[in-house]
Amino acid sequence: MPEDQPHHRFARAAGKATRAFMDTSKEDAERIRTERGRLAEQQEQRRAAAQAEEAAAQRAAAERRAATPATVKAARWWWALATAIFALIAVAFLLAGLNAPAGAAGGIDAAAPESTPTGQFVLAGLAGVLAVASGIGTLQLLRSRRSAVGLLTGVAVLVGVPLIIRGHPALIALAAVLLAGAALLWWPAVRRSLR
Repeated sequence: MPEDQPHHRFARAAGKATRAFMDTSKEDAERIRTERGRLAEQQEQRRAAAQAEEAAAQRAAAERRAATPATVKAARWWWALATAIFALIAVAFLLAGLNAPAGAAGGIDAAAPESTPTGQFVLAGLAGVLAVASGIGTLQLLRSRRSAVGLLTGVAVLVGVPLIIRGHPALIALAAVLLAGAALLWWPAVRRSLR
C-alpha cells in the first residue's frame, strides 16, 4: 500500500468533517422541525383554550343577563333616563345662554344669576357634570358593579335634596325621580345581583 500523502490525509479529514457537519446539520434541522411542530401545537392549544374561555365567559354573561332580576333592569333603565334628562337640561341651558338677547347682562346678576347668559352657561356646565357622573354610574350599573350604587346614590342625594328645598314643582318632580332611583338601587334584589 502506497504511503499516504499529506494531501490525502487532509482530504479524508475534510471528508469526515464534512460528513460530521452534514449529519449534525440534518440532526439540527430535524430538531428544529420537531421544535417548530411542538411550538405550533402549543400555540394551537393556547388558542383553543382562549376560545373556549371566551365562549364560557360569553355563556356566563348570557346566563347572568337572563337571570337578571326585573328590579335591576328597571334600575338600569331608570338611571339611563335620568342621565338623558341631565343631558337634555344641559343642552337646554347651553342653548338658552347662546340665544340670550343681545342686550342681556353679560355678568352675574345678583338678583337672578340664572337669567343671564353667564348663569345659563354655569347651569349648563353643572347639568353636564351631572350627566357625565350619572352616565358613568349607569355604565357601572350595566356592568353589575357595586360601585354604581354609591356613585348614583351620591348624585341623587346631592342633587335631589337641594331641588326639594327650592320648592319649584318641576324641581321637586326631578328630585323625586332621582331619589326614587336611589331607593331602587338599595332594593335587596338589586344589591344581591351586583358584584
